Amino acid sequence: MEKHSKGRSWPMPDAGIKKIIYKLEEALNNESQFICNYAERKPWEVTMSARDGAAHVLRFLKVWFDAPQSVFFSAVYYLDNFLARMKVQEKFLPCLSVSCFNLAAQTHGFEINTSHLVLLSQSKCSVKDMERMSAIITEKLNLVNVTNNCNHLDQLKVFMDIFKYIAVQFKIEGLLNRMLQWQQLCTRLEILLCDSSCAPYKPSILALAFIHFEMDRFLSKENPKKSNYYSTEMFYILAVMIELQTLCNINSSDYKNCFENVTSVLKEYDRRKKTTHCQKLTWRFSISTLALSKFSQNYYSVLNTIKEE
Repeated sequence: MEKHSKGRSWPMPDAGIKKIIYKLEEALNNESQFICNYAERKPWEVTMSARDGAAHVLRFLKVWFDAPQSVFFSAVYYLDNFLARMKVQEKFLPCLSVSCFNLAAQTHGFEINTSHLVLLSQSKCSVKDMERMSAIITEKLNLVNVTNNCNHLDQLKVFMDIFKYIAVQFKIEGLLNRMLQWQQLCTRLEILLCDSSCAPYKPSILALAFIHFEMDRFLSKENPKKSNYYSTEMFYILAVMIELQTLCNINSSDYKNCFENVTSVLKEYDRRKKTTHCQKLTWRFSISTLALSKFSQNYYSVLNTIKEE
């Protein structure tokens, strides 16, 4: 460690960190639009299990169409905000979820065939129904005049920029890169948003608790003999986390509850337990194809399960 950092003194702010802090302030201002309260639900409204199933369908659509990850996070953001503001019957949830995905694709400039989207989602709605629902979502969430929404991925990007800046200043880029791998973080954040126990938390709370868990997971896998080696580096990282919690006005009890839910969901995911939600595809055949397939019903082989890495 260099001499100027031995005394654990923070470096003087420069234009780079000022730009990042500006992004953080902008994200926190946009975060005030996020409302996701699932506490009081009527019996006929969308259940938490149905909401999780819709989120898994959105993740399936993202993978199928090879859409950017920002499309999925924006779609879930629209879905949760709409369900928090409007009373929605469960029978309209499939049309709502596919409309959120279509709206998110338009927001991020990702071209998609709407007919294929409706057919693949198997929401039993038409393209006109989806377009009409997209217009309702835009109106109720006031997305016409909003140029930037702070979803969970955007908040995670801001926090990662801050940690990267600190890592460069204190020469701990190697540790941070091994601890927090961006692509892996995005995939695991998708898992969190597919669970209703993590959905109600604001993006800043969930993103910070998620980073905290990933750091703990990395250190638990390391050799215990290296704990003293990482003590100085972790001091700077933990100091930044405490400062971020103060800047974001995160309540300690909310942060604790969020961290416990994140830990529960990701540990269950790491144990590779089978998910209860999946997109069931219905294969449609013509009469002639169906008649020919009857002769080969007894000739098939079971394929091996592809494990998600």
